[in-house]
Amino acid sequence: MRLFQSITLAALALTGSAAAADCEPRNPDGIAAGDELIAWIQEAVHEFIPIEDTWSEGFDRAFSTNLVATFNATKLNYETLRGAFEAFHPRIVERYAGTFAHGYFSAVGVPHANDRGGNVYLTGWEGGYIGGDVNNVYNATQGSFGVIEQQEDCSLKIVEWRESSNLATSG
Repeated sequence: MRLFQSITLAALALTGSAAAADCEPRNPDGIAAGDELIAWIQEAVHEFIPIEDTWSEGFDRAFSTNLVATFNATKLNYETLRGAFEAFHPRIVERYAGTFAHGYFSAVGVPHANDRGGNVYLTGWEGGYIGGDVNNVYNATQGSFGVIEQQEDCSLKIVEWRESSNLATSG
């Protein structure tokens, strides 16, 4: 029985390695690999945050369809998070009249040992001028945690996303 288990585990390991064999290897320098992960997530967030009309394409590129997510206390999956962002987009565009922006206070990337994925932690700010009025600014704080996995096609996808923001408290 042990021989069968050993052979099965070895075959599974080879199969997993073969699927990722054509993918670019993870940078062996852990700090540089973390920096690459941070650059990837910051670009992904910029593309999927629902402030531009193209946010949905960025959302589809960034998130895995088997996503597990939370936004504040709400538990979501790929479809329900996408639906929430669809509802947020027109509200943000209308409320901030095209002035909504976001940025980061800190970003930490902890790469996986064997591929280009990993865990990311972001803290930042978001907000803009209500009604486009430069005398009526509203800023909020935000924090996110994500698990990024390398896919069989070598792309990176977010499979877990935890986000908290006090933007909703602006009324």
